[in-house]
Amino acid sequence: MKLDEIADISTGLVLARKKSSTNKGFKYELLTLKSFSENGYLEDDYLDNFTSEEKIKSKYLTQEGDIIVRLSSPNTAIYITKDQENIVIPSLFAIIRNRSKTINFRFIQVYLNSEKCKRRLAADTIGSAVPIVRTSSFKDIKIPEYTLENQNKVIELNKLVIKEKQILEQFIDEKNKYHKTIMSKMFK
Repeated sequence: MKLDEIADISTGLVLARKKSSTNKGFKYELLTLKSFSENGYLEDDYLDNFTSEEKIKSKYLTQEGDIIVRLSSPNTAIYITKDQENIVIPSLFAIIRNRSKTINFRFIQVYLNSEKCKRRLAADTIGSAVPIVRTSSFKDIKIPEYTLENQNKVIELNKLVIKEKQILEQFIDEKNKYHKTIMSKMFK
């Protein structure tokens, strides 16, 4: 099945149209390119603040169950949880909203982050300085048809992979601190 058969696909908000010139108005958090971990999760520390002159329509705010995808490389997809709702989605991202009762959208997020899918999207980029994937490119992505049980197995395996990567990153950070401490003691 194609992604547009099970989901609504759109682009985020063009910020310049809503940005407050006086910094007075409606305050929101804002997704940024840096807030997308390449491992497929949202890094809250890298959200920006955004002030809008008017209330932003809900279609441009994150909702639980959304998949948000970077339109620039790497085309990382993240799944929005309940505690990540009401964040402004700029036009740098595609918004994919579930219409299906038989597909676990976390499975779609894992599939969109697969190398196979990223190669497919890379072939469909436009621009040379900053290659961008058109939002319409997502409509034709063919989603493998797995049983719900197998979808959940893929999701659980992906969670373990991400957890392992986070632990390894933390280990590297700790090792770097350790090495800096040793070196600073050597050259007092």
